[in-house]
Amino acid sequence: MKKTYLLMASLLMAGGAVAQLQPNVGGELVALLPDGVTANIDQTKMFQTAKNLAVAGSPEKGYYAFFSASDTDHGEELWVTNGTAEGTHMVMDINPGVASSEVNWLTRFNDKVVFSATDGVWGSQLWISDGTEEGTHMVKQIHELDNADPKGFCQLNESQFVFFATSLDSEQKYGTAEQWLWVSDGTEEGTQLVAEVDSKYPGSENLDHRYGATVRSGRKVFFKADAADKYGTTYGEELWVTDGTPAGTYMVKDINKELDTNDPDSLSTNSAAISYIMNVENRGVFFKAWSLESGNEPWFTDGTEAGTYEIYDTNPTKNAETGVGNGGGVCMVGEIYKGQVCFRGFQEATGIELGVTNCEKGNFRQFDIFTYEPSNEHQSFPDHGVVFDDRYMFCASAGTDANIDGQYGGELHWFDNEKVQLQYDFAPGNGCDWVKELTVCGGSLYWWNEGSMDGTGATNTKLVRLNAWDSIPKIISNIDAGGDQVYCLRNMDGSLLFTSKVNGQVYCYTYRQPDYDPNKNPDVMEPDIPAPSAVEGVEANAIEFATYPNPAVDAFRIKGLDATSFDLRMYDMNGRLVRSIDNMGIGVKVDVSDLPAGRYEVTATAEKTGTVSASLIVNK
Repeated sequence: MKKTYLLMASLLMAGGAVAQLQPNVGGELVALLPDGVTANIDQTKMFQTAKNLAVAGSPEKGYYAFFSASDTDHGEELWVTNGTAEGTHMVMDINPGVASSEVNWLTRFNDKVVFSATDGVWGSQLWISDGTEEGTHMVKQIHELDNADPKGFCQLNESQFVFFATSLDSEQKYGTAEQWLWVSDGTEEGTQLVAEVDSKYPGSENLDHRYGATVRSGRKVFFKADAADKYGTTYGEELWVTDGTPAGTYMVKDINKELDTNDPDSLSTNSAAISYIMNVENRGVFFKAWSLESGNEPWFTDGTEAGTYEIYDTNPTKNAETGVGNGGGVCMVGEIYKGQVCFRGFQEATGIELGVTNCEKGNFRQFDIFTYEPSNEHQSFPDHGVVFDDRYMFCASAGTDANIDGQYGGELHWFDNEKVQLQYDFAPGNGCDWVKELTVCGGSLYWWNEGSMDGTGATNTKLVRLNAWDSIPKIISNIDAGGDQVYCLRNMDGSLLFTSKVNGQVYCYTYRQPDYDPNKNPDVMEPDIPAPSAVEGVEANAIEFATYPNPAVDAFRIKGLDATSFDLRMYDMNGRLVRSIDNMGIGVKVDVSDLPAGRYEVTATAEKTGTVSASLIVNK
């Protein structure tokens, strides 16, 4: 969405709501919701949240944002905005009348959003919307009798997303309700169960991690889960990965090998407390995990067991009685900066300060910000940051004791890969800005402050703008004298969306610097999904001729595989293994006369080629 940008600092009326800027800050602030409508948006710092503000669209169609809002005639329903009051409206009364449709977990899927909702008949099921009433519908009734409660949506590739949901089978099969892994292309026939796993989304993910517990890297999605079958061996909460197929869904590694004392007669192990998963340039994910040897420490995986390892033991001390590692901990993971992950990292001499790693084994640096001695007792506790003006920008504290010189509270800092420095002492002296939800938009950096910078409360939770890494921040919003309570900042192609807890309003703020350079801090709106790798390309070519005939009626053969023998596995779309043949030869028939019609996944594993997969349609 591109608009004509007006420079103004006056009151603007939009649909009966007042939108007000601070004097002399420039830009246009518009209140989007008409009188009598209240937005229902979670006041969290996460991109994956039940009541989300989700931006979707495309360069061709433009961008727009979805959210849930309530009025007296319709209850809570799905709304959409293009950033203008005139272009803000209810999409559809999904649950007709005053009853609410309980729109939850709004997540972008290309130029649409997917979400959980109920029409009052089927309970919470999988829905999709393009922002129009005719383009909004239930995709599939996953649970036959009750709520499917789909959540954890994550785009997998150009045409599919994965999610977790409860079906009647997953509720009853193993004696407790579980949310299994599904894949969908947005159609009923393209929505299928991938694997029976006891998923842990949203699980125990920390609310201070913006990026959630379901993360795509490359063309795979990483998530937390356990074995679904609780009558067998379980592993606790560990890291799993999926490519959207049954054969490509597996536990990456059992990191915590501590035996589960609640099940002493089995080989079941405890949870590794997986958290803070972060995509690292589509080459794998960084995450926090707990092991007996080290406690909570930073880990990396490329999706294979061999490529999964502890990066660095930041606290090599151990409990004197148990011998278990004390762990340094990992939290507040921010955007990737120059190929590195920046996070709260520990060192015994300095305590919790800014940690940096390129994810290679043994690579870890720490930058001590709060240096008042003893340094290990004075820690800056840096928050997660973003990349702006080729620097990593984040909030950290250098002390709040007014009796000690050099303690200037929680403020914005920058890191240039060599040093860390205070950006500006916005809250004078030992006062705190407490920078939250850093968001790059339209060439500027935005956040809201948590704390009273002038001691009166008047500047509490205001919207703040920074035009350059070395400029002075400016307070932008002026919604309420007692504090604006701004939150949920989203970039909509250069316009900033946010909401206020004061009035339940949604705002759009548009600003451009006079010397705005769109290439310096670009508005990245499209998901970074890489093309298939060379190995994946070989597999894709093999899929075209690996099974024949296709569709098959009574039998099929494998051809085109560079191997004399291989192990064959065949799965139905519920992830169940229906054929297993070891040391099979090329050209040998596989009988499917007893299988029902439908789509199946066929895999062939050989020493030379590894595992390749193909889809097979069985007709009757």
